Amino acid sequence: MAKRKRETNSREVDSTVKKLPAVTGMHISPSPLSQEKGGALEVKPESTATSTSLAPILRVITGSYEHQLLCLSLTTGISAFLLKDPDDTQSSAANLFTPVFHFAPHTASIRSIAHAKRYLVTGGNDEHIRLYDLQKRKEIGTLMFHEGSVTCLEFVTAVAGEEDNAQERSASGHGKWLVSGGEDGKILVWRTKDWEVLADMKGHKGAVNDISVHPSGKIALSVGRDRTLRLWNLMTAKNASVLKLTDGEAIQVCWSPRGDKYSVGWQRKIVIYDMSAKPLSSIDLKSPLYRLRYASLTNTNDNGEREQTAYLVSSDSTGTITFRDAAKATEENIPIAFELTAHSTRVKDFDFYTRTPPPILCSDGQNASAMVSTFMSSVSSDGKIVIWNLNARQPIAVYQTNERLNCCTLVAEEVEKPDSMRRVDKEAAESEYESE
Repeated sequence: MAKRKRETNSREVDSTVKKLPAVTGMHISPSPLSQEKGGALEVKPESTATSTSLAPILRVITGSYEHQLLCLSLTTGISAFLLKDPDDTQSSAANLFTPVFHFAPHTASIRSIAHAKRYLVTGGNDEHIRLYDLQKRKEIGTLMFHEGSVTCLEFVTAVAGEEDNAQERSASGHGKWLVSGGEDGKILVWRTKDWEVLADMKGHKGAVNDISVHPSGKIALSVGRDRTLRLWNLMTAKNASVLKLTDGEAIQVCWSPRGDKYSVGWQRKIVIYDMSAKPLSSIDLKSPLYRLRYASLTNTNDNGEREQTAYLVSSDSTGTITFRDAAKATEENIPIAFELTAHSTRVKDFDFYTRTPPPILCSDGQNASAMVSTFMSSVSSDGKIVIWNLNARQPIAVYQTNERLNCCTLVAEEVEKPDSMRRVDKEAAESEYESE
């Protein structure tokens, strides 16, 4: 039986926690001065000409060093889904943030965050994993199995026998299991139906720095302070293999979208391995690494055809997010495809979300399915949340929190609409993701 604490009275987030001042009727747009110096953002009055063509498209949730959990809803016009001139600041000014909730669920720094379906989890230096129901805006419990800071969280979003849908996973995920890692060296597998610990996988002789679950959901990788890379069989909850890392303590690990290779990141180095743990590519970094993940983006090739490209994405201490073309990697180089900069200091986390424009934004002659866009959120110690359109490779909105941000995730705007959630039978509804 898992050692966990249940709150007897779920807390209504939207009625009992501190809220941010309303920003309705104001546009928050990137200011060149604020991007360079990390200062206050430029705030412009809303134009009545664009007020009828705006719609909320996503929510960004971030945790901070100051124990705060912040959720913002981003409202935009159709321009957020279109390629535009980089000097076009008017369309960026038509984007606004609306605070959804802002409170302190942890008693120490929030280190990790993850979501699946309507449920959100956060891990902190207080050794707790907090649970939330985003649809009801409620805190629904606390998991207290770790005996150290909770350093990483990831839902298992693959379903056996079901074809993967990147947009569906990006919007909600499946999340029947949760994997957590901590400074106590433990890796736990939680069953989210009742939040019981299915497996306590021990092996690391020190803190677990990062975890990455394979796209199949059957295996996972972890790196730790003991300078090892470990492969876990999630079906048997056993440590399948151990690789001693001669380059020292790795801090990041991630599977490629196809699951045929993986990447390991040190403070000043990134190495791509194949499934036999053979190094394929290696590069040295000029600035300390903070986050390493893969992303699949749709690009247009020389023949005018749209194709998926896998990028290895990293962030560093200079505030730069770098996209490397993994398909063009050689033994001594992973070529840089493009770089994005909007932060003044270290970027601690980023996340991706793919969707089509809401119907209300599309005119009669526009095909929403042809305008599918991938968005990215990035957060930094400079306090800024930046939302990017990766199709255009440009920032579309910036929000200054005045907090030191550690982690973030992007959630579908429709998370609070009951009809957007997959229907289940009554018996399953009473047991799955127990919330009261």
